[in-house]
Amino acid sequence: MHISQCTARSRNYLQLSRVQERQLQRMNSPLGKPDNSMVYNMNYKQKGLCLILCMETFHKDLKEKGVGARNSKNDKEELKSIFKEMGFEVRLEENKTAHDIEKLLTDIAKEDHSGRGCFACVVMSHGDEDFFYASDQEYKIDALAEPFRGEECKSLFGKPKLFFIQACRGTKADSGVVKDAGCATTTAYKIPTECDFLYSYATPLGYFAWKRDGESWFIQSLCKMLKENWQKRDLLQILTRVNNKVAYDYESDSKTMNGKKQMPCFLSLLTKELYFFHKTDQD
Repeated sequence: MHISQCTARSRNYLQLSRVQERQLQRMNSPLGKPDNSMVYNMNYKQKGLCLILCMETFHKDLKEKGVGARNSKNDKEELKSIFKEMGFEVRLEENKTAHDIEKLLTDIAKEDHSGRGCFACVVMSHGDEDFFYASDQEYKIDALAEPFRGEECKSLFGKPKLFFIQACRGTKADSGVVKDAGCATTTAYKIPTECDFLYSYATPLGYFAWKRDGESWFIQSLCKMLKENWQKRDLLQILTRVNNKVAYDYESDSKTMNGKKQMPCFLSLLTKELYFFHKTDQD
């Protein structure tokens, strides 16, 4: 083979190796140093707005149907604390009617979010399969996101919209199973209406969600995992740790439903990784 051909092949091989090396470096980049092209920009004056919707008392007609008062005192305090720590503006709204909630969400969607990186909404109430209870009637979980879809909220276009739902989604109780010991760009572009949303639930469809003495398993675990990890891990990693904590650390101690378990779940329509810290702070 001619010497020049050997040199060219060696040069190509070297270039290929460098490309592969850069790819491996990106794949194995240290925790907290993600690839910018796949990370939501959180370099804003404010990380976002966090709306906490907490229902503890209900109208008479709901009480007659068995929807009783609930205590979320500790959950509320933990949520306010961690979201403020992460740089969010926190708004707590309690015992709102369905009309109130719809108006709150519509008004928030009309706000200027250009100085915010994302939007978060936490709901704490009773519920069933596809709804939670406002103070006066059912409210569809799907309706929470409606004001923020597509053209409805342009200043949150391409930014994460996060919904955390602490409510029962049915009446089944998870008995568990015993494991065998051996075993934003300036260029115009189009994105799907439903993209950049995330829904995190206390429990899968059909199941009961546990709480006791002002604390729910899901919200307490969410707050603890956020506190421990928000400065170093992305949201999906954090939510996986929430799943792990609830699944392994909790078990009901009740006369009527003893030894029951719970499994949170989340649906991610995010298109990038979401870190709540400013990436430049970690470089």
